[in-house]
Amino acid sequence: MTIDTRLFHGLFSLRAGQNGEPYLSRESSPPTVVPCPSTGRPLRVATVDAEAMAICPRCSDTGRGGFVSFVSDLRMAYACPKCREMVWLAAV
Repeated sequence: MTIDTRLFHGLFSLRAGQNGEPYLSRESSPPTVVPCPSTGRPLRVATVDAEAMAICPRCSDTGRGGFVSFVSDLRMAYACPKCREMVWLAAV
């Protein structure tokens, strides 16, 4: 069941699992660029990984979210199915 496909810059679809827990699946035709949250400049998407079990750095809940990496940018983003936000992770 699709809940909302407009979240996460069109990279992921928010879905409800059998137990009602939200999870993210990869969109079949995701965009190739997303805006940088601080500058607005386009960042070219390198990889998209959905349904990844992780702990959200923002809400601290465990869920099946998604990770995004970018070309020529060392940051990554985590899309959380629980707080429904893209959390940008600083480069190390």
